[in-house]
Amino acid sequence: MAGQSIAADGAPYPNTSAMGVGQAETTAWHAACMKVANAAPPPADLPAPGAVASLQQCKASDLYYDTKSMSAPKPADWRQVRHCAVATNNSEVLMMLYQNGQGVVKAPPLAMKYACSIAAAPAEMAGRVEHLQKLAASGQGNIDLCDDITSGYMMGVCSAIDARQKNRVRGQASGKATQAWPAAAQASYQKLEAASAKFADARAGKETDLSGTARAAMSIAARTAELELLAQDVKQYEAGKLPPVMTQAQAQALDKQLNVIYGKLMKQPKPDYAGAVEKEGIRDTQRLWLKYRDAWMEFGAVHYPSVTSHTWAAVLTARRNAQLEALLEP
Repeated sequence: MAGQSIAADGAPYPNTSAMGVGQAETTAWHAACMKVANAAPPPADLPAPGAVASLQQCKASDLYYDTKSMSAPKPADWRQVRHCAVATNNSEVLMMLYQNGQGVVKAPPLAMKYACSIAAAPAEMAGRVEHLQKLAASGQGNIDLCDDITSGYMMGVCSAIDARQKNRVRGQASGKATQAWPAAAQASYQKLEAASAKFADARAGKETDLSGTARAAMSIAARTAELELLAQDVKQYEAGKLPPVMTQAQAQALDKQLNVIYGKLMKQPKPDYAGAVEKEGIRDTQRLWLKYRDAWMEFGAVHYPSVTSHTWAAVLTARRNAQLEALLEP
């Protein structure tokens, strides 16, 4: 494209590699990008030349969000993030660092330069540039890569970022909660976590409609929701808020309802589009749910002996019924 320069990593500047054919030069965002084309970070912000090779395998995005989540990150923490981002040409992270002033002096023009270097759809580029212009005009405010996304692909990227952070927080919380438990309870909970992960994977891959452009985001969200639910349950129960008592009759009624809904699902016609939820997938997921339910009941008997098995069965079956009901065609 006329008027474009080529960045050091081979991408054009502004980065139109994800835009297809168009007239980017006539847009307002292109003009804004060209104004900062010569912006460059201070030499002191760059890693030593001899250190660049050793940083090629680092993951700047993971480092960024891990550091951001710290209660009080130190300059050295942000320096590690910045050096990794520079060494791997991660414009997304560098944009956030220089706009937000994380471990560096805030530099809106440089943040804009890096924003313009991100491969993005036209609407996403335009929205991000406008966002940065507003932040620069106000002199305050932060930006995140996921603030201005417009594509299903980027929804998946941002969902993965969010899921990774939730997984890390969940793991830390689980470690703290279980370390004082008796060995039997810890062992039982490990089995429950394993069963939960398999069920969550099946929910994500076999009971989620993966036909649209946002399929990655939807799949990740489905998996994360199941894992978060287990963590929230344990947190609530450890605080003494155990589920209300359910009778054997109530549990049996819910199990009967489950069988009715499941039977309807198995009688539905085969979907006629790719990515749709298939009966075979529901069947596979149901089998994993049964194992998950059994693992929960075993753990409940070990760690929450005051709660009856009928109560656990009723609580878990009611949730499963809602999931299966949502899969029925209207």
